[in-house]
Amino acid sequence: MALTITTGTLVALSYTDSGRDGRDRFGPNFDTLPAGPLPSETFGFYRVDKDADGRWGLRTPDGRPFYSLGVDAVRPGEDTDRATGTCTYCAAMSAAYPDPADWISATTKRLGTWGFNTLGAGSDYAMFGPSFAYVPQLDFDGGWQPGGQSGTTHDWFDPAFADHAADVVRAKVAPLAVDPYLMGWYLDDKPNWGLGQSGSTTLLEAYLALPDGAPGRLTAEQYRGDPQGFVRVAARRYFEVTTRAVRQVDRHHLILGFRASLLSTPVEVVKEAGSWVDVFSVDAFQATDEAKEFTTTLGGSSVVAAEPDLRAFHELSGRPVLVSGFTALAADAGLPNTVPGAQIVDADQDRRAERYAQVAQTFFDTPWIVGVHWFRYVDQPAGGRTPDGADGNVGVVGLDDQPWSVLTDRMSAVNAKAPYHDGYATPTP
Repeated sequence: MALTITTGTLVALSYTDSGRDGRDRFGPNFDTLPAGPLPSETFGFYRVDKDADGRWGLRTPDGRPFYSLGVDAVRPGEDTDRATGTCTYCAAMSAAYPDPADWISATTKRLGTWGFNTLGAGSDYAMFGPSFAYVPQLDFDGGWQPGGQSGTTHDWFDPAFADHAADVVRAKVAPLAVDPYLMGWYLDDKPNWGLGQSGSTTLLEAYLALPDGAPGRLTAEQYRGDPQGFVRVAARRYFEVTTRAVRQVDRHHLILGFRASLLSTPVEVVKEAGSWVDVFSVDAFQATDEAKEFTTTLGGSSVVAAEPDLRAFHELSGRPVLVSGFTALAADAGLPNTVPGAQIVDADQDRRAERYAQVAQTFFDTPWIVGVHWFRYVDQPAGGRTPDGADGNVGVVGLDDQPWSVLTDRMSAVNAKAPYHDGYATPTP
């Protein structure tokens, strides 16, 4: 690989060899492809486009098609049990892997064996080197508390938000701006669009409650009686500030949206996002029917329909979709599975594995979905994690570091049938 970097200037990477005997170097799912020359057009960074059949797909920096199969929160330091103050997984990991390098090696082998090629949100990607594509989360909104306040309404119209965005980019984006293994950036994890748990607070009302003279309050005054109009203008401001900040430093990597909620993302936000992001990311957790019914409308805005193939997110944004998180839980794991709630809990690991197979296959067969990420690597603690109390059987491994083998064996078989694998069969119309 020839890498040219001019000091102070970002330039594309130029690959002069194909690696791995002609195979693409990015992602374990290409090991089954025949050797051969690279496509005539190479990119240097991950890109997204449509193939000859009209299917949206990612392309690796070497120009080959890529379907992102990821796992979130792959990291050695895990959650503290808020009931006991201990980290059960940390103890198990230390006992099994006295040398942290052994944990990295074992985890790399596990993920590759199970058919995964991407480290999802919350992963310690720096530990793994060039083993996987990875997706950092920038936390423009989630990491900002204007004026030291602890409230949930962050004034995106405040010039301080743009200053904060510039600080985030300098700290997080600039050091990685020419890394070809970086697939793209998540801007945030579900910013607050004003949809309270009771559905009684609109974003407009939240901004009207800001102090007199606050920039967001002044803007909100112009939209009294029009909560949907205010959501539109607030979303435009959010995307304008965050995406332009990224593009000041990184003109190449994909912008992957903000890990939208399947159940509570306003239609206006998704429409506006299409003008600013390359891919629209959605956390597509498997919700109960009661939860879906409750969130049909929230906070004065119509929310996007929670369809199995995420069609509405694609059609409203005009962008391809990345499933940035989904999971399945089972009652036989010995965990409460009560927080955050609203998710389907299957009876046992067999049914959990079957749910993965069914949901993943639906995503594979959907031509606007470019990847699927599982939430997450390790189960949550039985006493609830600090600080939010999450306590679910969400991991591919348990708190004892033992894989849920029924699930992972099924993942290996299912992931081998993802798009751009030899085992994938194009669905019949």
